[in-house]
Amino acid sequence: MTQNVRRHWYQAVAVVLVVLLAVWMFFLGRRHTVLVDNKTLEEQGIRAYDLVSVKVDDQEPIELTRRGRDQFVVTGQKHTLTMTWTDKNWNENTRSWKIVIPVGWDMALVSLPYLGNNPEAPQDEWMREFVVQSAPQSPSAEDSKIDTGDSFAM
Repeated sequence: MTQNVRRHWYQAVAVVLVVLLAVWMFFLGRRHTVLVDNKTLEEQGIRAYDLVSVKVDDQEPIELTRRGRDQFVVTGQKHTLTMTWTDKNWNENTRSWKIVIPVGWDMALVSLPYLGNNPEAPQDEWMREFVVQSAPQSPSAEDSKIDTGDSFAM
């Protein structure tokens, strides 16, 4: 092999390694927001918990009352969600689930009552993508001017 051919092979391998490193860093450093929701699901007949404690990975636990919603900001795709609640007989239950947030999602919404009542349900039943709806644009001051027809341009 000549020196030029060898140099081209080294350059090609270096480019491939840089691309692989960039993809790996993208997945490793991607930040997501996990919204945890403790709201009654009327259509399924599932009541919200009076009080539930939830944490994601090693973050501080958050306590939610009925109709409560809070968030965790996490880095990476795979996480552990741990939920602790008290049932009707005053028994404390603790359960953990592994969650995987899809690559394209910025925010994921987790329904805690559904998850607690259906612990073996697949992830797509108790977690969905949360998309923030943008507010409609208000008209600007210039748009609201009324042309009376008595002005002319010079």
